[in-house]
Amino acid sequence: MKIILASASPRRREILEKHGIDPIVIPTDADEFLREGIGMTDAVKILAERKARSCYTSIRHNPDLLNKYQGHVIIGSDTIVFKDEIMGKPVDEADAFRMLDSIRGTSHYVVTGVCLIDVDSGDSAVISDTTTVWCKDYSDEDIYDYISREEPYDKAGSYAIQGYFGRYIDHIDGDYENVVGLPYHRIKDSLAKYI
Repeated sequence: MKIILASASPRRREILEKHGIDPIVIPTDADEFLREGIGMTDAVKILAERKARSCYTSIRHNPDLLNKYQGHVIIGSDTIVFKDEIMGKPVDEADAFRMLDSIRGTSHYVVTGVCLIDVDSGDSAVISDTTTVWCKDYSDEDIYDYISREEPYDKAGSYAIQGYFGRYIDHIDGDYENVVGLPYHRIKDSLAKYI
């Protein structure tokens, strides 16, 4: 499959590679502003589409790139954690502590939006997937230990399920890959329509 991943996320790239796709990575600088009170599903769909559209526009306005990427499909994606609020990436240690404190001993949602755009036709599809994640009742010391590491700071909700924090996950209801950042099972059928 000729795939362009409009994301610098190594986790999303790894998921695609695991499913036999070696994507071309073209990160974007899409606007991530969201209106106050937006729902979690709408938020990820809007952000995923902005990322994919930004990549699509840059390719369409460059004849060399347009010729180079004929027959490709762009994937834009965004993931958020939701527990009483949309949780993006933490701004500092205090913010990371606050997020991890709010999800311990309870459940929260991880929602990923994905936008697919056919480079040739401009046809697009936007989908989302939601996974419920239950965390163990870890201690303040566990949180301080975790936020002393690099792992939390470029992750929505301040954690990586596939990393060190995995020991604090009790169980999930839904797709594990969605929590990591790309629900491949939800997009494979859509991808087949474009290839």
